Amino acid sequence: MLCRLTQGFISSMPWHTIFAFLNPLLIGILQVKCQGATKSPFDTHQEVMWIFLLATLVYCFAFAANMKSRCNCSTVYSRISGHFALLSGSLSSVSLFSIFLPRFPNEKLVFFLLIIMPLIVARKWICRVCQKLCKSTLKATHLLVHCICRGFFRRNLMEQPQLPV
Repeated sequence: MLCRLTQGFISSMPWHTIFAFLNPLLIGILQVKCQGATKSPFDTHQEVMWIFLLATLVYCFAFAANMKSRCNCSTVYSRISGHFALLSGSLSSVSLFSIFLPRFPNEKLVFFLLIIMPLIVARKWICRVCQKLCKSTLKATHLLVHCICRGFFRRNLMEQPQLPV
């Protein structure tokens, strides 16, 4: 029963299948590349390897939290943990892949993705915030123009000379 339940979760999360395939593949290629080398990737690419390990650890916890929140039917926590799993899984794969790139762009790529990936995941939330900000600004501008015009016309009506009766 539990196996069938987790298979349903994993099949509904295609990104998990990608990370579960991609990361071991990249680790195997890295082992073949570093075979017979005097220094390990932890010596040559220390920052990138620590980013990979930390991102993989966060991915494991976020994926487990995502599965648990789906069991408890908590959609908000499921969505948040799913975003964390997607971000950290992407970061782990990209950081591991960046070891195969020339030295200069690989650190830039990892840190660029560290900045840009949350924006991609949170695009709907960012759009909603921007829409609410635009609506609020439009309402405030409309109210300000209305108050200015009302005060201007009221002053013009009061300043007109009154004719004797």
